[in-house]
Amino acid sequence: MDPAYRNKKIVDLTEEEARTLAFLGPNVAQGVRDMVDKVRADPTNLGSSTCFMIDCINRRYAPQAPPQDTVGSPTEADTLYSQLSNDSEALTIVSPALISKFEMTYWYHGISGNPPKLMWRSDFESNPFPLPALGDRFFKIPQKIAHGVFDTPLNAVWGTVAPQILASMKAHGLKYSALKTVRFSTVEDGKEETLGPVVVWIAVRPDTTSAEAVHDATPDILNILAESQIDNVTVEWYEGSVERLVGPPLMSVEDNTSPIFGLNHPFNTGLGIPIARQSDDAQGTLTLLFREMKASNGDASDRILALTNKHVASVDTTTPYELDVADPQHILVCGERRLARAVVEIEDAVNTGFRDAIRLAGELEALKLKSGGANSTALGRKQTALDAQNEDNATLQAFFEEVQANWQDINGRRLGEVDWAPEISVRVDDRNYTRDIAAFVVNGEKLENFERNIVDLGNQYSVGKLEDLFWPIATVRENRKIPADLQLPITRALPRRLVNSPDTEDRNGDPLYIVAKYGGTTKLTLGRYSGMEAYTCTDLGLESRDVVVYNYGKNSVDFSDHGDSGSLIFTGSGDGLAILHSGMPRGMNNHVTYGTPLWWVIEQILVQYPHAEFCGITYTLD
Repeated sequence: MDPAYRNKKIVDLTEEEARTLAFLGPNVAQGVRDMVDKVRADPTNLGSSTCFMIDCINRRYAPQAPPQDTVGSPTEADTLYSQLSNDSEALTIVSPALISKFEMTYWYHGISGNPPKLMWRSDFESNPFPLPALGDRFFKIPQKIAHGVFDTPLNAVWGTVAPQILASMKAHGLKYSALKTVRFSTVEDGKEETLGPVVVWIAVRPDTTSAEAVHDATPDILNILAESQIDNVTVEWYEGSVERLVGPPLMSVEDNTSPIFGLNHPFNTGLGIPIARQSDDAQGTLTLLFREMKASNGDASDRILALTNKHVASVDTTTPYELDVADPQHILVCGERRLARAVVEIEDAVNTGFRDAIRLAGELEALKLKSGGANSTALGRKQTALDAQNEDNATLQAFFEEVQANWQDINGRRLGEVDWAPEISVRVDDRNYTRDIAAFVVNGEKLENFERNIVDLGNQYSVGKLEDLFWPIATVRENRKIPADLQLPITRALPRRLVNSPDTEDRNGDPLYIVAKYGGTTKLTLGRYSGMEAYTCTDLGLESRDVVVYNYGKNSVDFSDHGDSGSLIFTGSGDGLAILHSGMPRGMNNHVTYGTPLWWVIEQILVQYPHAEFCGITYTLD
């Protein structure tokens, strides 16, 4: 749109201007014509509406020819179910497979949008999977949710038996990707939800082995467990690979009454800022900020540094890097793709707000006619709501213009330069955690509005909803609270001794540990902390131990996706658990997320920056 018209009021347009701007005319969407007519008919209540607001709607809802092959077509999942439920061979075991194709496909149904396929499970004989009758269109596939494992005999010996299981798998020639533990709850049609046994859940590298081979390796694993007096545990196998999930000052974190609350998250000082390498737009997330306090020579330092992943900060992850003043590695606020998405989100808010104003104006007029013009409480409340919406719409437009003016220039989005980025390593010490970290110096002018490490929880959930998700019972019994302004201070790195203990319980009294992260791609998501660390192995053979988080449930989005690397994983109480570095994607979905314990990450930072102060985060290195 011509910038000269952006702030012009719709009521001030001539007929010719309205047609030139495609706000009126036979080829304009009927809904757009109707909105323009309503604004013109009610200048008292809608006279502040601008051409920009109609232009946002015009661009978003411009007619598009639908793809010819998608009109009325069933979803991929519907098609797959139809094919398998009508295929007699898919419902039976066909050699060399050891289980039916239907069970392979749907055993993990519900843990993500595209769950992995089962290869083998040790309780196959004793725990049959329900199968539909041939051609049954109304069969309900059981739904699963992955839970952490707490307060079981296996927790106490996991550090001992896990290395033995790894050695056993290697002796069988198996190339594993991840060894972890989980419990699945299952809901079958017409039945109550049930929580299954502890599962030793093993991912092997895709296309490196067979169902027969993992079947043959299973008895040795069960024997290892039995020797430690661990029974009632099953072993399950599947294929999967661990993958890295890779201007002006930053804005203040907005009050939750502001119309731009949640929308300015990519540009404010709350944790979870989306970042990108300037060199190639590889995107990730800022973990936390810390002050150097003293330089390596002992002089006082006012530098503030930000933490993220090595694979976010550097193209080459195999060699260490320290600041090269002659050729610095720049880190941006928002890569091009995230910036474009942020702009679309603001425009969507403008669209909704403008339509709401028109709706409120119509409701106000209807109330006036119904009451004969007499004053009433309903009229006053409706007028107040309309006035507030018009004010919010003006604020949203001003915010859009601020982003367009101040954040489009790539040089204006420079957040800082990489200062220290050691090579990714799993051999820093005998704990074998993944060191995938980097620190970059943040340009001082970007932090005019920074106070401390706070997570802006955004506008996706209300305070009450978050409290119910984090603590289904304890929010009332123990009076646990999410801050009313949805700004959650991170006050400590969770000590190692507390990482392995359940945080609360669910409505059935089972142990529960719910965590969250705010990532550059998926924003605020909640998940279920596993309780026991995973033993992982990359395709390059790097073996490590990692914190594990599973998706929250069948109706939730995946806990993480590409672009979320570097996100801080935290509890509802403001404890930092881990820094997210990888996951196990399948197609467009991810069912497991991995991270490095925050207390251990801080230990590594203090080696490089021994006087670092973590801006409100306390820690113990035990």
